[in-house]
Amino acid sequence: MSAEPSSPTGRTTIGRYLPIGYASLMLGVFFLIPFGIMVVTSFYHRVGSTYEPGFEFTHYLRFFSPLFTTHLWVSIKFSVVAAAAAVTIAFPFTYFLSRYPRKVQVTALVFVLCVLSLSEVIVAYSWSVLLSRPAGISNLLVWLGLMDKPQSWSRGYWSVLMGLTYFNVPIAVLILYPQCTRLDREITEAARTMGASPVRAFFTVVVPMLRSSIMSTSILLFVFTMGAFVTPIWLGRPEDWMYAVLIGDQVLRRGNAPFAAALAMFFLAVTLVLVLVTVRLGRQREAENP
Repeated sequence: MSAEPSSPTGRTTIGRYLPIGYASLMLGVFFLIPFGIMVVTSFYHRVGSTYEPGFEFTHYLRFFSPLFTTHLWVSIKFSVVAAAAAVTIAFPFTYFLSRYPRKVQVTALVFVLCVLSLSEVIVAYSWSVLLSRPAGISNLLVWLGLMDKPQSWSRGYWSVLMGLTYFNVPIAVLILYPQCTRLDREITEAARTMGASPVRAFFTVVVPMLRSSIMSTSILLFVFTMGAFVTPIWLGRPEDWMYAVLIGDQVLRRGNAPFAAALAMFFLAVTLVLVLVTVRLGRQREAENP
């Protein structure tokens, strides 16, 4: 007897759920399991330079000390300002890039990808050199007669902000590019025909139409910047260090993994709350101004 042919319906069902199963497996292996280990570790009891299994809330009670609340506020400020600055720079650039021919767009995107391929270490080190006294930008300003003598700007608030913004701009360009290319050119041409200047058409037509994309990009950059580690260390002073630096310090220098895990849990909770509040405010504004 000949074998019965396999059911096309069965193959279709397996093929439909296989990607979902694979994604769930990867999510569990690379996120849920490490996250569970971190949660359990945050309740461990520290004994000298090591720690042992336990269940105590000692590490969570240290959250609201001035040291950690100050650096949490520093992290939030850096993330908000760096995300806003990156979107402000990237959105006009991406929109006007989408108006150019395809060849120009591809060339610019290749350059953006090259910038994005640089690690945070390389970016932070490059900015530390550019802002230093011996070989920094201040020497060029002295040569142009704009300054009397070179200065060092490599340690401080503005240097950290420039480094974070520089790292965020390519990401913002890649996120905004698809939406900008899908925007119908006839809409802006109609605004120009009705007498609007290019600047007015951009702010009154383009920005409102892509408002949701701008908001989502800002949220993603905010979350991404909250975890910055190398840039604040290389370009900032201790008072400019972000929350991730404190978490790393607890693990690498002090050997206090339970407290670092508790800090990471608190940091994650604060980030999620801020994101949810931002999304809700954005939806309320869209409902009020459809």
